[in-house]
Amino acid sequence: MKTDKINHLFDINFKKIRPKELIKFFRLCLKYHSRLFDDEFFRINFSTPEKFLNFVKMFKNNIYYALLGKDEKFAGFFYLYETKKVPNGFFDSKVTFCICRPYWGFGSYAIAKKALKFLFEVMNVRKLSIEIVGENSYAKKLIERLNFEYEATLKKECFKNGKAENLYIFSKFNPAL
Repeated sequence: MKTDKINHLFDINFKKIRPKELIKFFRLCLKYHSRLFDDEFFRINFSTPEKFLNFVKMFKNNIYYALLGKDEKFAGFFYLYETKKVPNGFFDSKVTFCICRPYWGFGSYAIAKKALKFLFEVMNVRKLSIEIVGENSYAKKLIERLNFEYEATLKKECFKNGKAENLYIFSKFNPAL
């Protein structure tokens, strides 16, 4: 484990993607696609400029870079979807994290924990839900470590690489509320 990777994890920022950065974001997704996405997700959402633009159009106001250190090294991104307003200026949402593979294991927890703080304190999220497709034990352990609670399993709800998979749903409420 390199020391610079650990040091960067103490300085994590999130930056909303703006229209002028879309080309840069697309290039980063192409460059890191094998480190960010499973093959099917990449094929459906990022394999051509048209598919990428459709993805961005759906989530344009809710995509954030995860940047590490002063040099703002790209470490992944997250996007919010199925957001709905709730009373007192808060909202509920689902989130998907895409963390670059070099940060899996020792960095994904730090990045996700900082992202949760950002979502709850800055973005005013009341309830955050995460869905896991299939038997991804690492993702489940990470989500449980972040104190998400298991809500439900939807049997054979999704397809991954042509195979029917269960969908596991976890949620966490804003601890300040």
